[in-house]
Amino acid sequence: MNDRDLQVLEQYPFTVRGSFRVRGAFLLDTSEGRRLIREYSGSVQKLETEQKLLLHLQEQGYLVDRMEPDQEGKLASVWREYNSYVVKEALEGRECDTRSESEIMKAASLLGSLHLSMRNCMELSEEEYVRMIGSDAEDELRRHNRELKKIDRFIRKKTRKNEFETAYLSCFPKILEEAEWMERMLERSAYKKLRQHALEEGHFCHGEYTHHNILVNGSRMAVINFEKCSVNVQINDLYHFMRKILEKQNYDFRLGIKMLRAYEEKNPLSPEEREYLGIRMEYPEKFWKLANYYYNTNKAWIPGKHMEKLEKFLGQQEKRVSFSRELLYNNSNQPRKSGR
Repeated sequence: MNDRDLQVLEQYPFTVRGSFRVRGAFLLDTSEGRRLIREYSGSVQKLETEQKLLLHLQEQGYLVDRMEPDQEGKLASVWREYNSYVVKEALEGRECDTRSESEIMKAASLLGSLHLSMRNCMELSEEEYVRMIGSDAEDELRRHNRELKKIDRFIRKKTRKNEFETAYLSCFPKILEEAEWMERMLERSAYKKLRQHALEEGHFCHGEYTHHNILVNGSRMAVINFEKCSVNVQINDLYHFMRKILEKQNYDFRLGIKMLRAYEEKNPLSPEEREYLGIRMEYPEKFWKLANYYYNTNKAWIPGKHMEKLEKFLGQQEKRVSFSRELLYNNSNQPRKSGR
């Protein structure tokens, strides 16, 4: 997106007093307050469902970044016939601090409340429903494991191997064994029933609930960027949030249990949900992400930071597995709350 594209704002019912670039977008100072504009390449129909969800959450008292329709009521405005843009409220605040235990607990608690408010919260047509169904974790893990083996075969065929490739081959057998075991665990678990229940009851997930999308403004927190929202098992959100935080905190066991309890104070988990969370936490997702990045970029040059991330992953392996096993096999620290 460039400055010339800002002419699309002529289609909106506000006056722009100033603008400046932010990552992947423009922040606008308008007569109606702060707004954010960015390019959009997805489905217009999905946008409409997302907006319904955002308006519902606003009515429930949550701070979320709803979209601003243009003068014709469209959520995606077209400029130059082929570029589409979306304008959203730009909420005040800074990103959730991953070093602040109090903010992490507050964000975990907020997610628990948010999930309850995103269950069976709107009427969807059959077409809308099908469009919003999220990915199946069983398919996802199977695909990831196939990709890991493909990358392993690719590296082994190379005559000269760089530092990352050598390290990958060295740890791959053990990591693959763990990954395939988690795939089998998921197949044998109650996951299918959890997913079926989530789809039947219309459970919405945020899709990318990480510290980047949680803003702190005084005593309140806002949740932004619902672009990846879907109907799916809500534990996926909790998993992604916990994994991101715990990677940064070296899988601090005490912190992980406190995060889980903060969430469960608002939304207690069933044993089946805890089992699913444990399986997702134990699956070596970070290893797959690093391998996938390597395979889909310039393989002749791997940034030093990429190697550091691999070393960090391997260094956290024992703690990550230990925490995951606690979720899988120990329900003693699970709080119970009536009236779910």
